[in-house]
Amino acid sequence: MVQLFYYEHHGKCCRKILNHEGSPNKILLYPDEGWARSSPTSYWILKRPWWNRSTCKITEVCGTTRHRGRGKLADLGHGTMCIKGRFKGKDEPDFKMYLTSHVSSADFRLGYSMTGTLERGNKKQGTLQLTHFAMLPRKDIYRDGNNNK
Repeated sequence: MVQLFYYEHHGKCCRKILNHEGSPNKILLYPDEGWARSSPTSYWILKRPWWNRSTCKITEVCGTTRHRGRGKLADLGHGTMCIKGRFKGKDEPDFKMYLTSHVSSADFRLGYSMTGTLERGNKKQGTLQLTHFAMLPRKDIYRDGNNNK
């Protein structure tokens, strides 16, 4: 059974959902069809320190490689948040991820509490482009005894 918390916070503050999920958060990334590069299964691990609400450490796991970076969390209001930051040692180091708690009923049934988009590129050259769709799975999906996930 889905917790009542997710129904009550549908379309509301994303920080409350992130705090409810706990830290670290696993954000699943699905490549956009218009992105020209091959992308194996990849995800982000988002860690937020307890003493600072606006910064985070991000680890991108792409196959067997890991890249680390830092980001800033900004609550845009109306159930939307933005994570901007930079990875170390990459050719396209900058990223901008928008997450929203306004999920469709189909995404909610699939077990996602927040959805959004990821733009990557080089901010100095002005080449940020949409590369992935981002999904934050609910924690009750993985801890359900019937699914054994």
